[in-house]
Amino acid sequence: MFKLIPFKVSVGLFIILATVKAHGDFVVLHSPNSVLFNGNEEVEQSLLKEVLAAALGFTVKLRGVWSGISITDPFSLPEAVVAIAIEGVDSLDIPRGKKYPLNVNEVEETTWQALRERLEERDNNNTLVRISLGDGLDALGQSALGELKPTPIDETSLTALNLRSEEDRKYLEEVQLLHAIANKAPSAIKPDSRPDIYWLVVSGLRPVFDAHGSNSTSSREALTLLNNALNVIHDAFIQAYDGQVLIVAFTNDASQVHSLTLDRHKRQAVADSIIIKNLAKDYSDDYPVIFNILLWFSVVFWLSLLAISITIAQMDPGRDSIIYRMTSNRMKKDN
Repeated sequence: MFKLIPFKVSVGLFIILATVKAHGDFVVLHSPNSVLFNGNEEVEQSLLKEVLAAALGFTVKLRGVWSGISITDPFSLPEAVVAIAIEGVDSLDIPRGKKYPLNVNEVEETTWQALRERLEERDNNNTLVRISLGDGLDALGQSALGELKPTPIDETSLTALNLRSEEDRKYLEEVQLLHAIANKAPSAIKPDSRPDIYWLVVSGLRPVFDAHGSNSTSSREALTLLNNALNVIHDAFIQAYDGQVLIVAFTNDASQVHSLTLDRHKRQAVADSIIIKNLAKDYSDDYPVIFNILLWFSVVFWLSLLAISITIAQMDPGRDSIIYRMTSNRMKKDN
């Protein structure tokens, strides 16, 4: 059984810094039997790329402190990951799936880019799709799933949302695009041995909350429509991959991430300005080797010189030696 192995690093500082976290939700809507999610430990968004890559069978590069995933069968891994990022909100009221608290410490596009690069390192023929639903159908054009044909919105089915409101209309268009993707997926997707990623970004929910209030009837209806769309996406991709797919959803508030990043930079600058005064000079990794060579060469050299000097000082050449004869007074007189 495979797990993301906990790896903890403790750093001692002489100052106490306040920690700020941007909280969100990470929800596992579906996972095959070979990948189990357990516990309720918080996960950092910067670790999501490792979690999703590990689920697809890739080697974990960044050791984290999250142990909520276990791979029980490495020979029956998911063939795809479907991730739905809901921007601008902190929490998801999703009745289905396994929910974990999420520490939002990076924007979703950063997570996507890192995960895409990880898959491209192994194979350039993977299906890697990122669809920002807020761009609308005109901006998407011909997607990797083919031509998407959203169903026109039935205004009579709405109780609180209003198509004449720009925020409501744009959000409803995103929901309809989710339904269109779900309708297209079973026929357009042809599973193969290469892992695929479908990354869907919902950005219209936050403007609805801002326009009507997060606890308003309109916002509650918007969440209900989102849950229905997620259920449709869930069923469609399970059908397309015959259950061998990992489907997740998570929140991502870019404004909080930006604020958190600025705060981290400020705290890091303060820490660096204080700690830098106590740091030793930077030395090359070769320094200990060169130092030891010079040290022991010097020791051996001086010991050898001392031994030679003592030996010469105690030497008795004798009368028949060339040294004695060359230095005797008689020989000097004869010459």
